[in-house]
Amino acid sequence: MNGFNRRRKMVRKGWLILFLPFLFIFASAQTYAMGEEEKITALITSIKDTPEGTQFIRNGKAHSVDDAVSHLNLKYSKAKSRIKTAEDFIKHVASGSSVSGEAYLIRYPDGTTITALAFFTERLRKLKGEK
Repeated sequence: MNGFNRRRKMVRKGWLILFLPFLFIFASAQTYAMGEEEKITALITSIKDTPEGTQFIRNGKAHSVDDAVSHLNLKYSKAKSRIKTAEDFIKHVASGSSVSGEAYLIRYPDGTTITALAFFTERLRKLKGEK
């Protein structure tokens, strides 16, 4: 192999070495993980994925899931500076009333009732891909 071909081969290897880290970064970006803000948004809207007729119980009164989404969005917008993770959101915003201290509940059409804490914790687990 003459000197020119060797140099050309070395240059190709050099480019490959320089290019590989960028390829890795690009591939890593493709396996995108949800950020906390996206998880919180997904949690809020997940209540709409419940059976028709599901109710959100707040301070003893039944509300539609659309009302629940509006309420949780408003409450989150006011607490956003203190909420760093989806877990914080569940604990401090979505699980109960900060005024009365009462737990929020989710009542399904068949009468089954669970706490909003349990509902959103399960939804977060699914978002994270946990079993």
